[in-house]
Amino acid sequence: MPKRKKGGHEAGLELESGGMMRWLLTYADLITLLLATFVILYALASTKSAVQLQEVMAQFRAVFGPIPGNTQILPNQSSNPGETYKVIPGEPQEGGPGGPKSPRPVKGTGGEIANQIKGALRQQLGANKVSIRKEARGLVISLATDKVLFDLGDTKIKPEMKEILNEVAGVLKQYPDRQIVVEGHTDDLAIQTTKLPSNWELSALRATAVVKYLVTEKGLDPSRFSAAGYGEYQPLVPNISEANRRLNRRVDIIITKLD
Repeated sequence: MPKRKKGGHEAGLELESGGMMRWLLTYADLITLLLATFVILYALASTKSAVQLQEVMAQFRAVFGPIPGNTQILPNQSSNPGETYKVIPGEPQEGGPGGPKSPRPVKGTGGEIANQIKGALRQQLGANKVSIRKEARGLVISLATDKVLFDLGDTKIKPEMKEILNEVAGVLKQYPDRQIVVEGHTDDLAIQTTKLPSNWELSALRATAVVKYLVTEKGLDPSRFSAAGYGEYQPLVPNISEANRRLNRRVDIIITKLD
């Protein structure tokens, strides 16, 4: 009986099986290289000989270093930074332009600043135009926006509010190391005009107006300030009555880094 030759479906299965196993060769090579890499890293971490480390580093540079004749993209620790990066004449080596080499201690305690603010705003505190509270983030000066700081739905600072900001600025000037955050807040009543489509814009523009006044009109350092608008989403009290909504319509000036 003649021997039957393999062909057709059986031959296709044999060729397919042989091709499917070829990936194992690549996988085995990869595992071997990874094992060798970890062995080298372990040996480098275990050795205490500086000479051996230098020899290994030289071998790595020979294999992975730049092509002879080219320059490195980034300078190594032994290169001269003056050749790559220009140093401004007269600029201090640490602390930034004109700055100290170590941070200065923050002046004034939270109690001292709070007492000065209360003394400067005694009349406004009694008229419920201003409230002061201490939180974990710092001393919070809440300024009522309801027909005091701004007219309803407006972002222009009223003259009466400028008097309050002048008193606050006088205290802030005594503590130039304190960072100041100004936050705008509204109630939950929707606002929609051509200029202000939502309470987000209203609160953000009011906070920005306060920062701009303190910087441009009172000469405070702008690097101390940041502004944020939270709309109606961080109320002091629930918006369940007009009295509560009046409390939530505010601009908070936070003096940070209190002890």
